[in-house]
Amino acid sequence: MKTKNLFVQMMLVVFTLISINVWAGNEGTFNSNYKISPDLNYSPSAGFQKSWEIAYGESKKPVHVFMKETKKGQEYLVRSKYFEVKYVNGAQGFGVKMVNGSESTVSEALNTAVLNQAQLNGQKCISAEAIGNDKVLEMIASYLPDLINEQYNSILN
Repeated sequence: MKTKNLFVQMMLVVFTLISINVWAGNEGTFNSNYKISPDLNYSPSAGFQKSWEIAYGESKKPVHVFMKETKKGQEYLVRSKYFEVKYVNGAQGFGVKMVNGSESTVSEALNTAVLNQAQLNGQKCISAEAIGNDKVLEMIASYLPDLINEQYNSILN
């Protein structure tokens, strides 16, 4: 009887913890509220072959994503007026990197202020394997808002 009560109590604790984690994970997030569309005004160049726009919520200022093929896989340069990062997808896996100085158009000071360093470190390796081309943009759109420091979240809306 005592063992049965202990088991029931443990199960209640487990279900409570799961419920709290699910509730906490959904609070204040808008990661699933985005729209990905091809950039119709983009002309492929030697640097980048494709381009898309990601709009969060009802935003009139989408984030631009530029893709180029490299020997190691694909690089997705994600850029707005206020920040820029690069997601890399290849044999080494899928993760975020800072943009090289030669590719950068946003000032380093502004980029550093807008981007959350802890999240950048946490997203360096999102997947140990390459992500399928059909999922890459969705992954970028889902993970990108987490990179923005809380006081700058409005730049995505």
